[in-house]
Amino acid sequence: MQAERDRRNGLDVIDIGALGKGVTTEAVASPWRGIYPAICTPFTESDEVDIDAQRRVVRFALDGGAHGLALFGLAGEYLKLSVAERKRLVDVVVQEVDGAVPLFVGVGAESASAACDLAQHAERAGASCVVVPPPVPATTGANGLLDYFLAVAGAVSLPVMIQEAPAYLGISLGPSFVAGVADRAETVRLVKLEAGSHELARWISVLGAEFSVWGGDGGMYALDCLRVGAAGIIPGCDLVDVLVRVYNLERGGDSASADVLLARVLPMLVFEMQHSIDHYNHCAKYILRRRGVEMRTALREPFEHFGEASVRLLERHFDRLELATERATALG
Repeated sequence: MQAERDRRNGLDVIDIGALGKGVTTEAVASPWRGIYPAICTPFTESDEVDIDAQRRVVRFALDGGAHGLALFGLAGEYLKLSVAERKRLVDVVVQEVDGAVPLFVGVGAESASAACDLAQHAERAGASCVVVPPPVPATTGANGLLDYFLAVAGAVSLPVMIQEAPAYLGISLGPSFVAGVADRAETVRLVKLEAGSHELARWISVLGAEFSVWGGDGGMYALDCLRVGAAGIIPGCDLVDVLVRVYNLERGGDSASADVLLARVLPMLVFEMQHSIDHYNHCAKYILRRRGVEMRTALREPFEHFGEASVRLLERHFDRLELATERATALG
């Protein structure tokens, strides 16, 4: 069933189940392609994690054609969640996905021991890959960071993706550092960048073909990143169906239609990405609710205020896309 889904989406059909079980370095880097939205974390009025709403968010992403999912990125407010909450959500999301697509699980934490604990839980639960950003706050030097990443990679047999997001996490790793980690940990062969196509192309040139390099930035630079060699894009999930169609058009050889479709949603993506991660998360939750996902749009404290001016502008962008009652395929 998974192979058939991959064929429909124009993906290479590879046995994902083989990952993390003694496969070669090349196999670790190559299987996954496409749009893997980073899902948000809904909260109840009493500021508890809303499990039922989390299932609805996952279902929205899957129904939108997501080629995979990413859990506990910056769009998931992972820094505001306890270890217990994150473990519970991993179990819930794995159950809801039920093997339909690969699941990348973020395991960023302030200590190596906490990150290792989260990574081991993700592996036991059935995750496909763990995503490791630098610890926040990163007060250690290069040797301490190297030890951190090696500890997490050594704690599990899963493929490991390193996240580079200096604008949000306050530290820049660089491709040479990541290559140094990979020299000592053969499962480290994936990278996610929040940096646009120019920087992504530079990383690819330094790391080489054995690495799988992914773009983020909410999907703003999706086509440019794919055209310089990105394996996939990890945006938010509120416009997942649109970005999946953009990707599928590009992979299917219809680049002109892919350009037109991305241009339709680009003003919305630029608006979402213009300020801070809190601004982005407010926008994504708001649009998910406007698109029919029953959930509260509140972030967990502390967060930046989302003013009425922002709501009005966001509504204007949303109305222009006519996504309230139509799936994104109608945009093409």
